[in-house]
Amino acid sequence: MPSLLFVTLLMVSGNLASTTSAFGQTSVPTEPWLQAPIISEPIPTPVPMPEEPVIDGQTIDFDAVIGSQAVAEAPPLQQEVIRWYQYPWRWMTQGWENHAEFGLDGSEGNADTLAIQTGLEMKRATDAYTLAIDFDYRQASSRSVLTEDNARLNIDYDRLLGDSNWSAFGKLGFEYDDFKAFDLRLNLNGGLGYYWIRNDRTSFVTRFGAGASREFGAPIDDWTPEAVFGLDAEHQLNSRNKLKGKVDYFPSWEDFSDYRLVTDLAWEILLNEAENFSLKLAVTDRYDSTPQGALANDVYYSMLLLYKF
Repeated sequence: MPSLLFVTLLMVSGNLASTTSAFGQTSVPTEPWLQAPIISEPIPTPVPMPEEPVIDGQTIDFDAVIGSQAVAEAPPLQQEVIRWYQYPWRWMTQGWENHAEFGLDGSEGNADTLAIQTGLEMKRATDAYTLAIDFDYRQASSRSVLTEDNARLNIDYDRLLGDSNWSAFGKLGFEYDDFKAFDLRLNLNGGLGYYWIRNDRTSFVTRFGAGASREFGAPIDDWTPEAVFGLDAEHQLNSRNKLKGKVDYFPSWEDFSDYRLVTDLAWEILLNEAENFSLKLAVTDRYDSTPQGALANDVYYSMLLLYKF
């Protein structure tokens, strides 16, 4: 039995083994169940990535170039168009600090009196210039008899000269008083100013210049050349209190004893921040060395309610 198993294994191994011919070549068995088709496919050759070019010693980044081209080809954002007729409107409505003021007092009984005072202050301040417009009107009566009726309008323009503390200013003033010897007083002045202090809380400037004034309807109705010396100060004490002061001295060039002096002092107290209401305590002194028959000095005291807008 073992010899039969040995013979069977020998016959199978002989059929599977390769035989070598006389030429030294190996023959493959010819049994069809041992033959299988051999399929050979070529192995793809890897393609090398292109190297980034070097120009003037610097490597060009393809991703950055493509990204910049995508940004450049993106449609531009819509821009605001400002036409010429929009500039006056924007100038009139933006950058202004304005307030209207009103005061009223009176009495009835042995003395029937009534006094009213109204006013408007407008100011536009930028890094280059300051434009201020100040108007006030006052009327008083006693026993239904008019005792006071006057108005004043001042327009002041101040422009900084470059980055220095010097400025050039122009001043235009109108004054009406029914109890003075003139119908209307007009003054035009200009000159140089110097800011000793100028920041968000405090400003102090002194001015010197020249100009002329005229009292229309007065016994001497003629232009009078005059100089102008002035100072203007403003200080924000805290979030609710502000002090303001202004002095203008107008002497005649021919005779410095012939002069006008106008002084304004005010204290503003914020009452209601949400409603923009403030209280103003003010005193104004107007002195004229040549009153032409009237009193030389007029002093006005007022307590006014301010509304800022």
